[in-house]
Amino acid sequence: MNRIAVKDISRTILEDRYAKAAPVYEEYLNRFSVEILALLKTTGIRFTLKHRLKHFDSYFSKILRKARELGSGSDHHTGPERGSAVLIPDLIGMRIICPFGQDAVRVEDIIRGRFELVERERKGEDYSPREFGYEAVHLLVKLAGRTEIAGCMEEEVLCEIQLRTILQDAWAEVEHELLYKAEFTPFDEPIRRRLAAVNANLSLVDMIFQEIRDYQRRLQEELRKRRETVVQKIEMELPLPEAGNVPAPETGPQRERPDPGFAASLTETNDSLLLEALSAHNKGHYTDAVVMYSRLLLRRPKNSMKAVIYIHRGMAFFGSSRYQEALEDFTSALQLDKKNVRAYYYRGIVYRFMQDSRQALADLDHCVVLDPYQFDAVFARAQVYFGLGDYIMAHEDCSRALAIRPDDQRVRHFMEVVKSRVRF
Repeated sequence: MNRIAVKDISRTILEDRYAKAAPVYEEYLNRFSVEILALLKTTGIRFTLKHRLKHFDSYFSKILRKARELGSGSDHHTGPERGSAVLIPDLIGMRIICPFGQDAVRVEDIIRGRFELVERERKGEDYSPREFGYEAVHLLVKLAGRTEIAGCMEEEVLCEIQLRTILQDAWAEVEHELLYKAEFTPFDEPIRRRLAAVNANLSLVDMIFQEIRDYQRRLQEELRKRRETVVQKIEMELPLPEAGNVPAPETGPQRERPDPGFAASLTETNDSLLLEALSAHNKGHYTDAVVMYSRLLLRRPKNSMKAVIYIHRGMAFFGSSRYQEALEDFTSALQLDKKNVRAYYYRGIVYRFMQDSRQALADLDHCVVLDPYQFDAVFARAQVYFGLGDYIMAHEDCSRALAIRPDDQRVRHFMEVVKSRVRF
């Protein structure tokens, strides 16, 4: 059913052949769909999968259209050459729709690594900078080699896979109804221009969506790294009891806060400056990070954003052991947002480094009241209780921490230390 000899183009003959072959092709498609679903579900990519066996009317119309194209390139009187055939590679087809362009790229890489690719076509790549239209990646995948189906020998069983973003799919559906199925007249040129403008806007939105997602992913990665640096500093400078006595932290002389200046360009956005600051922060360039956080504060952001920046800057001060300045920034954050769990937690940690266990306990209490499942705060409070000699409460908090993260080995080891100090 993929290769149709021009001499065999007869609706009656092809309809009969289609009726016999359709169940076999549908079975191939169903098995392939199950395999693709299982493969993509392991990747974490969000997607929608649709598949279809081409309806006979659509199939026959495509045969006629391709046969006409063959005829248009041959002698007017003789028609297509003897033995000519039209190829219909998309009798069975699949569409995989992803929210973002990079997801579609990942899906393509996965498919190409798993299945035999016969052809790849990037629809729309030949458009000039002034042209807009349907865009997608079409992959032609081989499901089987030479196979007999319904009494006819097929050279190979193919499936066309279309990879699109959500917006590309929306445009394709509309275009199919308004352009592909319709017959335009010369008077319809204004409509074509309007549709081209809509498509241009959708293409732009697709790019913006991808840029926003890339920013969010980079931001989350920088925030993850920054949290790890805090944990590392705590573990290194406030080791658990079995590691030996905890020396008083060396805070060193306090330096003046650097002049934030305002070297940012007029086109520098708050988002890009925040990412730059976090990147410097994670590399241990604390002074540079403080300067950039300070520049952000000079831009007078909303109070909710200002509280977040104070926390970031406070953590940069904390990273460079400037505890008093860190304390001031976390306090400023809490003045703007009295229910900020992270601000209470980080201020509690600073108090621990400053050996003020009572203030540390008060802040960690606030944190746990606001969020009873805040693992870091519960575990930190267990260590503060231990330092104060309250082993019962330390044991209770260890139990709470293990309820949140049962496999955390640091808590399990600390629990054994706590148990060694008290009899139950």
